[in-house]
Amino acid sequence: MRRLAVRFLFLVLILTFGFSASLFANSILYTFSTLSGTTGSFTFEDSTPFTIGTGVFTTNHFPESQFPTPYVSARSEQSPISGSFGDYLFSGTANIWWNDFQSPYDSALDQGQQDYWILHSGVSSQMVLGKSLTFLGLYDYKFARTDMGTSFLAPPPGDVGDIVDFQWLAEYSDGTHESGGLASLTLVPEPSSLLLLGFGLAGLIALKKKFPNLKSCTQL
Repeated sequence: MRRLAVRFLFLVLILTFGFSASLFANSILYTFSTLSGTTGSFTFEDSTPFTIGTGVFTTNHFPESQFPTPYVSARSEQSPISGSFGDYLFSGTANIWWNDFQSPYDSALDQGQQDYWILHSGVSSQMVLGKSLTFLGLYDYKFARTDMGTSFLAPPPGDVGDIVDFQWLAEYSDGTHESGGLASLTLVPEPSSLLLLGFGLAGLIALKKKFPNLKSCTQL
């Protein structure tokens, strides 16, 4: 009976994970804030394909055969995007792309090259004070030795408050634009992961209550 109960619980957890993933894993949520106090968020479709490329960066300062810097880059296809920026509620299409220099870094460092993670989005919104939002860009530039990780994960900023390396740009329907430094750019964990974690903890608690002397799976 114990084995049957445990197997039934594991089956419920697996089904729950599959259901929650299909229900919630349609988009990825980011939040961000600017140094001027404006906050915002946006969702990016997690099924968006990325084109991955590789190459070698060289300079005239170092012989190509001795100090080339390989790199990996990726660019997404256009994805639906929606979110908020201050008082604006926007929707449109966007691309994410990034570049990650690999060891050895000599040529890239010699020329001051940087890794980067960039969001470009053409959007539309409601009118606020006589103008609407038409473009939103977020930019995270990093020292070339930084590991950029996966394409969806924006790396932590190198210098918060540096409007050159960690910045935003907004353009409006009247031809004006604003830009400045970012204070944060965060990927929010998807609900399916949180739901799965909650059910997993609940299952462990239930097992512990039913079998208080249970110390390992080998005892089931």
